[in-house]
This record gives sequence, C-alpha cells and structure tokens, in this order.
Amino acid sequence: MSAADPYSIESLTHLLDALNCGAALIHRDGTLRHANSRLCLMLQRPRAQLTGAGLRELCRAASDDCRLDGAFGHFDEPFEGEGHLPLPDGRRLPVLISARPLDGPQLGDYRIVTIIDLSPQKAAEDGLRQQYQIITELSNTILEQAVELKRQTQTLEQRVLQRTAELHQANLDAIYMLAVASEAKDEDTGRHVRRIRRHAELLARRIGLGPQEAESVGLAAILHDVGKMHVPDSILKKPGRLTDEERRIMQTHTVAGERMLAARPFFERARRIARSHHENWDGSGYPDGLPSHRIPLEARIVHVVDVYDALISPRIYKPPWPADRAIQVIHEGRGRMFDAELAEAFESLHREGSLASND
Repeated sequence: MSAADPYSIESLTHLLDALNCGAALIHRDGTLRHANSRLCLMLQRPRAQLTGAGLRELCRAASDDCRLDGAFGHFDEPFEGEGHLPLPDGRRLPVLISARPLDGPQLGDYRIVTIIDLSPQKAAEDGLRQQYQIITELSNTILEQAVELKRQTQTLEQRVLQRTAELHQANLDAIYMLAVASEAKDEDTGRHVRRIRRHAELLARRIGLGPQEAESVGLAAILHDVGKMHVPDSILKKPGRLTDEERRIMQTHTVAGERMLAARPFFERARRIARSHHENWDGSGYPDGLPSHRIPLEARIVHVVDVYDALISPRIYKPPWPADRAIQVIHEGRGRMFDAELAEAFESLHREGSLASND
C-alpha cells in the first residue's frame, strides 16, 4: 500500500471481521495482533486469549508438522500451504494457511493471514480411502479364490471364467459407485458419468485408438471429477458466480482427485485425467497451465466431452443448452481451449448423430 492509502490498522481489523473465513493480523515481532470471530471459533479460544499471543508458543502444541512457524519465517514473502493448528483439547485442526505481507508507512510491520478449516475435506478423503481399501481387499480375495479354483481342476475352468467376469463387473460397479458419489450433488446423478464414458470412448475411437484402449479411456473418464468430494457443498451448489477464493477452492478438485485414486496401474490413466482435464490447449487452464501436447491425450479427450456435457445438462445456475449451441462452443474453442483435431473429430460425431442418446 502507498503512503496515500487510506487503510489503517483499525479499518483492516473491521475488514478481517467481515470475512467468512478465519483471519488474523500478525506483527513482525511474531505476535497475533487481531483475530476475527471465525478464527476464534475455529481455535475454540476467546479473542482476548489470542490477541498478543506469540505464534511460536501457539503452534508449539501442534508438533513438528505445524506449518505456522514456516509461514512466518520469511515475513516479507507471501506463503500458502496446509498445516495444523492446536485446539485446547489437544487435537490438531487441519487448515489451509495463506499469508500476505502489507506495505506502507503504517502497515509495513504487519501481514494478513487467512485460515480455512480443512477438517471436513480431510474426513471425506479418509472415508473414501477406507472404502477403496475395503474394495481392493475384497477384489484381491476374489482373485485368489479364482486362481486356486483353476489350479484344482480343469473341469472348474468355466467357473473360474465366470468368477473373473463377476470380479470385472464388481470393479466396474465400484468405479461407478465412486464416480456417482462424486456427482451426488447433481440432479442427474449417474447419467452424467455414463455419458462421459460413452462420449470419451467414441471420441478416442474416432481419432484412431483401438477398441481396447478406447474402452480404457472411457472407463478412466468416469472418475474425472472424483476430487469434487473435496469441495464443500456451499461452493458446489452455489447458484451464482463464485468468488475468487471459492473458484480457487473449486479448482483444487483436480489435484484432490489425483491424490484420491490409488497408485495402481489400473488407475494410472484415471489419475492423469483427474488432474489435467481442465488444462487448456493454449496453456491457460489449471492446475499446471500445461500447453498443447504436454496435456495427456486422455485428459484432452475428456476436456472436450466434459465441457459439451456440462453445456447440454441442466445446472443450478443455468438451463440445458441445445446440442447445436454446445457444439458451436466446442468449434470456437479449437486451438484455445481444445486440441483442434479432437474438437473437429467430436464435431463429426455430432453431425453423424452418434452423440444422441436416451440416457
């Protein structure tokens, strides 16, 4: 801020009190000079107890992986990262910390810190990870049983094949359950992911991928938005325009989706799609700003079909668009949002009527 800036410490504290997340004003000497009411509720401490508290003393109870000390080690540099804050009962609260320095003759010794409670997202991730572990263990058990049956006698071969087919179907059902769970807040639960699978497979075959590889792309595409389980309902269901902070949180579903999927070869393609299906051909997408062919092919495929399906589907903030209007958006996005070759191939599927379905 410049010397002419009208902001003062008092006006900044009023501004922090108006924020809908935890916020604090920190002095260069390492003391907390102001905590808004949301931060007090988050830490379960009265403002009088927090005001004037030393940060090192505050974060000491959160053990070695508390990121507060690192957040303020370089006072004049911005910081953003996850960490933990100590609660009076000894528990540690997972949070997202964002710190920015101020400048100006009155404010140069202060920095603003915003803190977002991540405990609901962490709990959802833990629950999802436990569910997946159970599914994996059950699948491994069924496979072991099938192999043992085949060793016992050739006459049981047909039974083994049948069990293997059942296992494959069980895995598909598990994938669909996981995908539908991530889309559970939409009105067309389940239908969206099935359309994404079908359209991704059609587009993959149209550009020359073999039937088996195209099918693999379609299956992996089902899990493209699994990371939305990491995003609060208040953002997913918001009917109006998102704020910059809400948009930033929404965009974290790409990285969260990659992290949620197990590190197994079966999910390798799904992890690439989950992380990169919002990257744009011109490098303006997220989370990594990858341009052109640095974006994985399967993610480029899903980007086209996901945008198309989002446009033709009803959302809380808009009615469904006609297919021709949605295709026009795909056409206009060639070379900017989308790989031009994929966009043209998708347009050809539309002209042939291949995208029409009753699901």
